[in-house]
Amino acid sequence: MDVRAFGSVYGQTAALPYASGFMINDGVDKTFPSCRAIYVENSNKNADKILKVSLSDAPGTWITLEHIRTDVLLPISATAISGASTIDNIYVLY
Repeated sequence: MDVRAFGSVYGQTAALPYASGFMINDGVDKTFPSCRAIYVENSNKNADKILKVSLSDAPGTWITLEHIRTDVLLPISATAISGASTIDNIYVLY
């Protein structure tokens, strides 16, 4: 099944572009509707960062992501983020 989006047609296995999202940088735990990806921006490449996420298929169960040293796109479906105070900017993408 092809997907029509943004004036193009994407095959079922193609990566679809992200249409919207929001930024988290205030250090407060956030809950939100299920997202398609999380982009983590880390300006201090010498320091390990820690982020906790609650995945969409296991609400309330927290997964700890450790040793984040670079900017990274995490293609995960999550519904909550905790520990954003240790990371410069987090973008929740839809």
